[in-house]
Amino acid sequence: MTNWHYIKEDNVTADHGLATDEFLMDTYSDKTSSEATLRLYTYKNYCTLVGRFQNIHAELDLEAIRKSGFQYGRRLTGGGAIIMGEGQLGLCLATANTFDSENTRELYHIFSTPVLKALEQLGIKAGFQGKNDLVVNGKKIAGLGIHVNPHGAIQFHTSLLVDLDIPVMLKVLNIPLQKIGDKKQIHKVEQRITTISRELKRNITAEEVRQIVADNFEKYFNIQLTEKSITDSEKTEIKKLVNARYRNDDWIFQNSPQSDMTGMGLKKTAAGLLRTYVALKGETIKSVLITGDFTEHENLFKNIEAQLKWSPLDKEKIMQVVRKAFLKFNTNNIDLTDKEIFDSIWRAAMGAMKEVKHNYQGSCYYPKEINVK
Repeated sequence: MTNWHYIKEDNVTADHGLATDEFLMDTYSDKTSSEATLRLYTYKNYCTLVGRFQNIHAELDLEAIRKSGFQYGRRLTGGGAIIMGEGQLGLCLATANTFDSENTRELYHIFSTPVLKALEQLGIKAGFQGKNDLVVNGKKIAGLGIHVNPHGAIQFHTSLLVDLDIPVMLKVLNIPLQKIGDKKQIHKVEQRITTISRELKRNITAEEVRQIVADNFEKYFNIQLTEKSITDSEKTEIKKLVNARYRNDDWIFQNSPQSDMTGMGLKKTAAGLLRTYVALKGETIKSVLITGDFTEHENLFKNIEAQLKWSPLDKEKIMQVVRKAFLKFNTNNIDLTDKEIFDSIWRAAMGAMKEVKHNYQGSCYYPKEINVK
């Protein structure tokens, strides 16, 4: 039987938690071993974490976070902003890709199956929904994320809601209406989220859930988990990552729009919420920034941003750039369309037009009314 390493930690800081997961992943680079490391841990109350491709200023109320003494950071994995503490069980599986799949969606299903089985053991019927959520009766109970490093090693993340202080979450996370749905249909964010404790109608500790999750990983993958502690030499390497990345403002505040990006467009897609920012110089696009809680497509978005830099503000030309990018990166993903990206960019551009107070009044440059739907 194959042995996997098993690490248990509690009350970790945001930078240490994220750096440790990256370090563990990197130990499996250039390897074809069937071994892996499962880390089940909790964060210090509270840590707020944004996804790899998000604009932290839009997703978090940084002033409220600082006043509360909470920590904040940016993950390697994509997805949305989350709050982590003693009531949320963090899961990291670090491994080489020996699972006969290069498809991210398939890997999500493979790695989340033991979590689903653990919930089932507790009497909770959950399922996979959307791009990276586990849900119970339509309510999210866990978020998933995957990062594959340049050498093919995998970091799989789960944030499993054992319990959740929703008022605290709402205090520090900015949750746009586009993300939670129609205001007439969804009156409270709480109606879209559930926890293990709520489903069981009793309090349960993260430690109890951790043991059940670990047992189900052993059963599902037919492996033996061997508990280990992080060595002093590993702690030294992790500290280097903490300083180089997770305490580095260049990493934390990446994807922040420049001050001249006066237009912003929101677009809800099955691949995630897109926040697009545009800066204009007269009738020319100076720059475009595409952010959001998507989990992949980074190269696609970077290509579009580069191609639109100092290009004419022209609907057909923008759409042409987006379509060419889709062809270049062979993006046949049904979760995202070229039109959705175009819509987000165009809305941002029209917002920028209003901000700079250009008034073409239906001139030959732009019509009086522009339909962006």
